[in-house]
Amino acid sequence: MDSLPAADALPDAPTRRLFLQASIAAAGGLLVGCSSIDASTAAAASTTPPVATPVPAGPGSFGLFLEIAPDDTIRIINPQTEMGQGIYDGLPKVVADELDAEWSRVAVLMPWSDDRFANPITKRHRTANSDSVTSHFVLMRQLGATAREMLVAAAAARWQVPAGECTTARSVITHGPTNRTLRYGEVAAAAAALPVPAAPRLKAPADWTLIGRATPRKDTPAKCDGSAVFGIDVRREGMLYAAMARSPAVQSKLLSFDREAVLRLPGVVDAFAIPDGVAVVARSTWQALQAAGKVEAKYDDSAAQGVSSEAMHGRMKAALDDDAAALTGSPIFTKTPFDKAKTLEAIAKAPLRKEWTFEVPYLAHAALEPLTATAVFDDSGLRMWAPSQNPEGTKTALADVSGLPRDKCRLDVTFLGGGFGRKWETDFARQAAQIAIKMKGTPVKLTWTREQDFRHDRYRPAHIVRTRVGLGKDGSILGLHTRTTGINMWKYQGRPSAPGRPDMFATGLLINDMYAITNPCADMVETQFPIPVGTWRSVSASMNGFFSESALDEIAAATKQDPLAMRRTLLAAHPRAVAVLDLAAEKAGWSQKLPRGRGRGIALSAGFGSFCAQVIEVSVKGKQLRIERIVCAFDCGLIVDPGNVEAQVEGGIIWGLSAALNGRIEFANGAATASNFADSPILRINETPRIEVHLLRTDHKPGGAGEASVPPVAPALAGAIQAATGKRPHRLPLNADGYQFS
Repeated sequence: MDSLPAADALPDAPTRRLFLQASIAAAGGLLVGCSSIDASTAAAASTTPPVATPVPAGPGSFGLFLEIAPDDTIRIINPQTEMGQGIYDGLPKVVADELDAEWSRVAVLMPWSDDRFANPITKRHRTANSDSVTSHFVLMRQLGATAREMLVAAAAARWQVPAGECTTARSVITHGPTNRTLRYGEVAAAAAALPVPAAPRLKAPADWTLIGRATPRKDTPAKCDGSAVFGIDVRREGMLYAAMARSPAVQSKLLSFDREAVLRLPGVVDAFAIPDGVAVVARSTWQALQAAGKVEAKYDDSAAQGVSSEAMHGRMKAALDDDAAALTGSPIFTKTPFDKAKTLEAIAKAPLRKEWTFEVPYLAHAALEPLTATAVFDDSGLRMWAPSQNPEGTKTALADVSGLPRDKCRLDVTFLGGGFGRKWETDFARQAAQIAIKMKGTPVKLTWTREQDFRHDRYRPAHIVRTRVGLGKDGSILGLHTRTTGINMWKYQGRPSAPGRPDMFATGLLINDMYAITNPCADMVETQFPIPVGTWRSVSASMNGFFSESALDEIAAATKQDPLAMRRTLLAAHPRAVAVLDLAAEKAGWSQKLPRGRGRGIALSAGFGSFCAQVIEVSVKGKQLRIERIVCAFDCGLIVDPGNVEAQVEGGIIWGLSAALNGRIEFANGAATASNFADSPILRINETPRIEVHLLRTDHKPGGAGEASVPPVAPALAGAIQAATGKRPHRLPLNADGYQFS
């Protein structure tokens, strides 16, 4: 979950070298029956494609991405992590469509940590930033088309006819003039021995049979009958179970513990110190958890002293006035550098000046599946089974912990019971590896408690923002300065940055420069605290969408403009943004009057290559809030599966709404006060309001669907409250200001 690239920034097609290296030349080749071709050999083959040497085909023998078995079973490895977003089907559908495969014969396999699965754009093997389809779409089409042409060539050679006389459909090759047919499985081994086509013909969109159509998800049956393997479900022969005893403090160091007392507890096999606390290994998860809860240990929590929500809030408020420490950010869309001096001068000279302060809290990821990983360390190396968004980073962590070369470390990726950025981190994998190394030769599964999941999260940082604007007599924006303060997450994660530049997570889209705002400037004053932080669903847009869209609504109110009309004017150069705003407004009845006590709010987000507009309608009586409906218009360009996109958009809305209503993590005495969902709840089914999703069918390049619907929720909700009551909430969550949701 890095930055927010636009889909139009992606290349139209991968280079031939990239395609060969990523999909043809990896171990086992393209189809069943290929011998191994080393990736370095493929990379060197710039003019002549490698030719695979045929070997006898056999069950279970397959290449890096694709296998066609003699019985016509088609196995496709999905290189991306499936964490509920539907990519398990998404990328294989693209391959299968170009392959003209019978979809019911396709079986999808989960990936393992392998550098050859690296994203063709980012060159990293990870699932983040809503870019799975965005980055892999062209590559997967090329893969399917290449396999299809090789199958046709093999069939034509057997029949001794021109390949142009053959057609494909539903995993069958047909020779038109003679009406002869061959199944894919009958020619797969022969096809694998043929030269790789230099420029396979891609199907026209009008000929797609899977892309753009909703199909039942292939992982649904296994998730319904319990056969799907999530991280928590991993079982290995002779496995033991581990739990951690830790200080609740956000930063601590173990000083000592009574090991002998732990060893006397039921089922305990061993107990020992690792860097984050005490690991207790037992014969069942229950015994491990019970024993870990009884560990008597002493910790040095001095690094967390003074960590309290009240103290941090005071420091952040004061930091807003620290002009000397402010670092100027960069725009996302226009790329025109901010000019702070010009902005401040324009505001100072404006006929009307306004100022607002907005706040968002720390947030937990709160995935339903707690953190877990299973590992075994023996003479062959270190192997792990875990729900990871970051196979590449986890493999590197395993090598670091064990001292082994990376090729002696392997991660098998399971289904994730929610990720949201938390399972991008490698702390839980490191702990499992450290425990496995101590228990050499025995598989061990580590399971965190829910309390540890909340108290030792990598939280979405809290931020306080002040926005100052200079307005003309006609309501025009003459200058806009927005300053944020909070933890520099970019620095915390050790990401390289240019000297004098602020946290890109904190300042990205702090001012949405897609709007034609005159003299904008965004800057940041860092306020560092010893709290671990990390990326959260929709990254910076999760908070900066609230800040930037709320400021626009306040400007509209101050200048007596309709919030929709003002946005349309400022977005005249961006027709896709205007289109989603117009569709959401139309479907929500934006122009229709509402009775007293009811109001509508509207907000826009643009990022991950997608555009999302939402209108929320509420009724308010005192502090009692009822959400009547949420209407969303969504444009993610070309859609692989509309049903899946709609589900992701709805999920993002529920995620954003849960945070806006109830989500917050507070701290006292160096530790988080929340310990379970009761302290930071997510919406239940009976609490979820009516949600309408309207997808725009466009021919733009694919954009992301998993995160772009999160940012508009909070500002649209606040705008609806403002329309109903005349007063806008400036602080999240709403229950912190006394609002009660019904």
